[in-house]
Amino acid sequence: MSVLVRRPALPVLLALALAPAGCSDGDDPTDPGVDGPARLNVMITDAPGDVAAAWLQIDRVYLQGGDGPVDLLGEPTELIEITELVGTALLLAEEVEVAPGAYGQLRFVVGGGVLESDDGNVYVLGDAEHPDGLPATGDLQCPSCAQSGLKVILPGDEMDLEAGETTLVLDFDVSQSFGHKAGNSGKWVMHPTMHGSWIEGDPVLGPAITGTVALAEGVTIPTCPAGTARSLEDFVPVATATTVVGDDAALLVQTGTTGLDGAFLLGPLVPDVWTLDYLGTLELEGGDLVFEATVAPGSVTVGDAAVAGVSYTITSASCVGA
Repeated sequence: MSVLVRRPALPVLLALALAPAGCSDGDDPTDPGVDGPARLNVMITDAPGDVAAAWLQIDRVYLQGGDGPVDLLGEPTELIEITELVGTALLLAEEVEVAPGAYGQLRFVVGGGVLESDDGNVYVLGDAEHPDGLPATGDLQCPSCAQSGLKVILPGDEMDLEAGETTLVLDFDVSQSFGHKAGNSGKWVMHPTMHGSWIEGDPVLGPAITGTVALAEGVTIPTCPAGTARSLEDFVPVATATTVVGDDAALLVQTGTTGLDGAFLLGPLVPDVWTLDYLGTLELEGGDLVFEATVAPGSVTVGDAAVAGVSYTITSASCVGA
C-alpha cells in the first residue's frame, strides 16, 4: 500500500490504491480473477479558509474487517503540512498487502496537530509543536479524534478487496475541517471531513476538471479584512456528482483549488456527470469574502481522463462584515 500526499491550495486528499471491482484481461496482473493479495497505496493531498497553515500527525490508518483491524501505516507520521500539499504527492506507505475480502470501515487516527490562523495565532492539538518554534496561543480541539479514529465516508457500505489495485481518494477538506472557532475562548475546534470516491487512471492525479478563473472587466478582489490582500487563490470551485453518493447517502462534493494565475483544478474525481459551482462566501476572521461568478459549461462528464476548458468569470467580489 502506498500513502501519497497531494497538493490541490488547502482540500486534502488521502488516496488508497485498492483492488478494482471491474474486469480486465486475464494476463493483466491487476485482474481481479488472479489469485493473490490486494495491494493498497495511501496518498494524501490538499479549499481556502481562515487558515494560514495546518499540520497533522497521522497516527494510524486502518481497515476494519470481520477478523479485526488491519493497519495500513507502519508507524505514525511526523507533522505533515497539509496546506502545502497542492499538485504534488508524498509517499507515506507503499504496497501494503492485505487479505482479499470485505472491509466495512476505513478509519483515520489523528494524534496531533498545529493550526496557524491568518492573524498569526497558533493552536495546538496534543503534544505537537509548531515546526518553526512559534509558541502556542490556544488549543486545537478535535472531539471526534478518539482512539478508534475517524470513520471515512465511503461510496457504498463496504470495500470488497480483490487481487490487484485501483484508487480510492479520500478528500480531507481543510476549509470545512478547520472552520470552527470556539468564540473568544482561545480555542479552534477541528471536525475532520473526509469523503471517499473511487477513481481509475493515474493514482496520483486521476480524472480531474481543469480550466481558468478570471475577473470580469472592472472587477477587483478587495482586501479582506482591511489590509489583508486577497487574490484568485481565494476562489474555490466546487463540483457535485449527479449520481454517486457516499456512505451517508449524500451526493459526493469535491472542492478545488485556484492558482495565482487563475488556473484551477478539481480532482481527482470518480467518473460521473459533475455539476459545477463555487464557494460563494469564504468565512474569514474579521470579514467574509463574497463572490458572484458564472461558469461555462455548467456541468461536465468525467471519464478516465481530465476534462479541460471550463471557465469561471468572477462578476463581483466584496468583503462583508469587516
